[in-house]
Amino acid sequence: MRTRAFAALLLVLCCLAALCARTAALSLRFSSAAAAQTHTRTLPVGTTRGKIYARDGSLLVDRTKRLLAAVAPCGETKALLEASLGETAAAAALRTRAPLLLNVNEAVNGENARTFSVPQRYAPDDLAVHLVGTLDAAGHGATGVERAFDALLAARGGSLSVRFAVNANGQVLAGLDKTVLDRNFNSRAGVVLTVDPLSQQIVESALANSRIESGCAALLDTDTGELRALASVPGFDRSDLFAAPDGAQRNKALGAYASGSVMKPLLAAFALEQGVPQQKHFTCRGHITVGDTTFRCYGEKAHGRQTMGEALQNSCNVYFIRLLQTLDAAAYLQFLRALGLGESVILCENLQSEAGTLPPLSSLESPGQRALLAFGQGRLLVSPLQLLECYHVLATGCLVRPTAFLGTVDADGTFLKAARERAVRILQPETVETLRRLLTQKEGVSRAYTPAFAVAGKTGTAQSGVFREGNEVCRTWFCGFFPVGNPHYVLVVLNEDGSTGAADCAPVCKEICERLVGYAADG
Repeated sequence: MRTRAFAALLLVLCCLAALCARTAALSLRFSSAAAAQTHTRTLPVGTTRGKIYARDGSLLVDRTKRLLAAVAPCGETKALLEASLGETAAAAALRTRAPLLLNVNEAVNGENARTFSVPQRYAPDDLAVHLVGTLDAAGHGATGVERAFDALLAARGGSLSVRFAVNANGQVLAGLDKTVLDRNFNSRAGVVLTVDPLSQQIVESALANSRIESGCAALLDTDTGELRALASVPGFDRSDLFAAPDGAQRNKALGAYASGSVMKPLLAAFALEQGVPQQKHFTCRGHITVGDTTFRCYGEKAHGRQTMGEALQNSCNVYFIRLLQTLDAAAYLQFLRALGLGESVILCENLQSEAGTLPPLSSLESPGQRALLAFGQGRLLVSPLQLLECYHVLATGCLVRPTAFLGTVDADGTFLKAARERAVRILQPETVETLRRLLTQKEGVSRAYTPAFAVAGKTGTAQSGVFREGNEVCRTWFCGFFPVGNPHYVLVVLNEDGSTGAADCAPVCKEICERLVGYAADG
């Protein structure tokens, strides 16, 4: 009996011993696996945003790239770590063996390193920075097209990351492949603008060579109403917006300003449409009293007997005050509305100019206010983009809405052109022909004159009501179109703080015209 009991006990003990041995083996096995268990760590390499293209398909953003290497710290990558981080930081990385990203100057690829080319959104020599706009610190569109198409550009971006196999301590496991997670990182999707890079370069260069420190220039294609170039000064570095001067990010072309004499051709157009002949004359003695206010021509110069063409050339205030006195002021105000004044110019969805101000009809019951409207002063405020619209009408007789949006591009590069509104005729062809002739710039008279071809246009100098150090700031302009016989372009130049339109803005027009002719000839 005792023998049986002892044998049974021995059997139980043997079973227990076997079970303990099995448990210990499994425990050791799982313990070893735990130390080398395959966890993962994902390194974000970069994110992209929808592209912004010029009309020729070239990029206006993401033009430059930098190299980033995803690195597993080990003996093989020690030299790379030391070159990028310094010896102390490299030693710490080798101890932790946690994967990391390094900026590198040339590609390094191997079992423990993988290099990626990552686009940089902005570069110092980018074109059309005010039109394209900027991002805020969170990566959302803050200004310009970046803001206007923020949702679309965000949705059409992508991301790139690398997933490493690591142990429970976050150390890279040798011999295991890295996984590259590419989520539309190199997508070509985005928006296409109407900007022509060569025209944009010409306009930016002409502004940089001018005396204009705060202002803009805009170039419109007369055939399509598409904005070929838009430049605003001062410029700014988009990589460090906090270092930019106050107001540098503001696109001056979207603002509204006093217009001055660039409005006189519009009154001339209205008068011609009303049947007033271009030979209609008034006598200028350098000043005119309307009600209890005396209005003067520049320098109080007495121009004498003036026809419409002479009054445009001499920018005679008296002539146009007298001209509007003979016309229906309410009908003229309606004509200005038909040209788009008092209404925002929408360059693309969510990107538009200020609406400016048209004086209310009731104010024109005052002879003084009517006189101010005749030469572009008083309550009237207009944007450079509105003047592009107006001078397009003078050049062609037709109203088109300026646009900066050409279409969209899908991820595979397929282009979808945006629909465009049809032009609406405003002026009769006879009126257009007369205005082209009357506004043609003459040699020795206009600083916008160029022997390359005939340019039509008008300068303007407007009181702003803003004073600095006791002196009133003047807004100076040149608005025109060229070539006169068959206009291809409308051009508007603004100086926010100028002396005269002839001195500030006309030379900018001359340079742009001559360089565009050279570009067209070369092309």
